Amino acid sequence: MTRCTIDMAGQCRFVEQENTSWRGQQWFEFANQVFTHIEDYTVLQYGGMPDDQASGFTIRDVAQNMRRYLNRVESNARGPQEALRDCLKLAHYACMLHEKMTNQGGGHGQDTTGKR
Repeated sequence: MTRCTIDMAGQCRFVEQENTSWRGQQWFEFANQVFTHIEDYTVLQYGGMPDDQASGFTIRDVAQNMRRYLNRVESNARGPQEALRDCLKLAHYACMLHEKMTNQGGGHGQDTTGKR
C-alpha cells in the first residue's frame, strides 16, 4: 500500500507501506477523500485557516456542528451523495476537534484556538 507522509516542507510524499491492516487501508482511502473534500470544496467555499469561519470555533461549536451532521445520518433526506459528503464533513470536524483539544492539553483547560 502507498501512504502519504508529510516532509519538512509540508509536501505529501508517497511511500510504500507493507503489512497494512484492512482498517488501516480503509482509513487511508477515507482520509484521502477527506483531504480532497477539504481542498476542493471546503477551502474554495469558506477559505482556509486562519481566515475561515471555523478557525474561530470553540470546542463546543465544533461538537455542535458534528451533532448536526450525525443527526442527518439516518434521515438521508438529501440523498446518498450528500449523506456521503456529510461523512467527510464529520471527519473534518473530528480533525478540528482533535486539534483544539490537543492545543488545550488533551481536552482540559482553556481553549487557545477559539473563543468560549
